Amino acid sequence: MPTDSVILFIGSSSIRLWDLDQYLPNYYGLNRGFGGAHISDMLHYFEIIVSPYPIKGVVFYCGDNDIASGKTPELVYNGFLQIYTKIIHLFPSVKFYYIPIKPSISRWDKWELMNQTNHKILILSKWNTTLYYVDTATPMLQLEGIPNPGLFVDDELHLNTAGYSLWSQILKNRLDHTFNLK
Repeated sequence: MPTDSVILFIGSSSIRLWDLDQYLPNYYGLNRGFGGAHISDMLHYFEIIVSPYPIKGVVFYCGDNDIASGKTPELVYNGFLQIYTKIIHLFPSVKFYYIPIKPSISRWDKWELMNQTNHKILILSKWNTTLYYVDTATPMLQLEGIPNPGLFVDDELHLNTAGYSLWSQILKNRLDHTFNLK
């Protein structure tokens, strides 16, 4: 278990598959994502995936599976609000980075609902000094407004190296700014 403050990465398989040593070296990231996760899972396993660690930041990606399984944007937003509030209560000075639900080819039919969820969290971040909306979703869209297939593995849901490189560069810029790293 780490003794220095870390940036905790929590969420579904898009977090679990993110090789932090490769894409974000020197950021003291700890990956606690797991495949198939819903926000309710994050809440259920909170004591295992969040509480034990000394954290200075949280990178959160979850909600994709929730919407795909039929949950409404309101329900996903409320779940997000619960986990965000719980983390901020436990770690008042933590910086919380929301990675928006991504526009993927395989779930493109759900994009409008996913984007509604993202928009609710974007609005929340505008008046909240500990919540950062890290817009990785918009750069994943081509000029025609559809997902860039060059960012996904064959399942058209999970990111490939180009997708993780894109996410990592956008997140690095935000981390460097908020933690005054560069």
